[in-house]
Amino acid sequence: MSYQNLHDEDEALFRPIYETSTSFYVVVAVLTAIFLFGLGCYIHQLFYGLGATGMNEPVSWAFYIVDFVFFIGISHAGTLISAILRLSKAEWRRPITRMAEVITGIVLAIGGLHPIIDLGRPDRILHLFERGRLQSPLLWDLTSVTAYFTASTIYLYIPMIPDIALLRDRGGKLHNLYKILAWGYKGTPKQKHALERAINILMVMVIPIAISVHTIIAWIFGMTLQPGWHSTIFGPYFV
Repeated sequence: MSYQNLHDEDEALFRPIYETSTSFYVVVAVLTAIFLFGLGCYIHQLFYGLGATGMNEPVSWAFYIVDFVFFIGISHAGTLISAILRLSKAEWRRPITRMAEVITGIVLAIGGLHPIIDLGRPDRILHLFERGRLQSPLLWDLTSVTAYFTASTIYLYIPMIPDIALLRDRGGKLHNLYKILAWGYKGTPKQKHALERAINILMVMVIPIAISVHTIIAWIFGMTLQPGWHSTIFGPYFV
């Protein structure tokens, strides 16, 4: 492949970062409108209670917890896809791996907010820190989801360091930010080896953390007295 072709490929990759089209602002405007609509619905819920979401006596989980389980499930799939493809060391898997890692981070950030919103009063989340008990499954749920999100974010960030270093070397308005995020990466053999070692360690760590998140969530459901939910099989069933 000629130098010109490599240069053209680099320009095609960098273009979405440095240039924005009209369609970009249209999408941002649509998403902003959706966000404002959701914010209005949430303010309505704060005034009228969780009954606005359809929660009542026989329906104990309603909208937010259903979405929470949905997003956590997607994050689990993204983690497994990324880990399996990295273990296979296939070059074709790189775009898929990056997409799976990004999806995991995004849906965890979204899903993690749902239990807080489901409290009705978000300030009550402070009670888990002030009066949390080790016997409480909610405390373990908060701990496992936080650990999962932290590990997944680091797992996404570390493989991006070489790409961030390319943006740093290219310059631009965000040069100082890229310089900090690149951690002095120069692409030396020693740095590449350390990077691969860190990725392999995280790849192994993320999988059991993901399993712990799903089993804890499942047993929170299993500890209720709702018919059809009160069962110890829910942990492995969710995984």
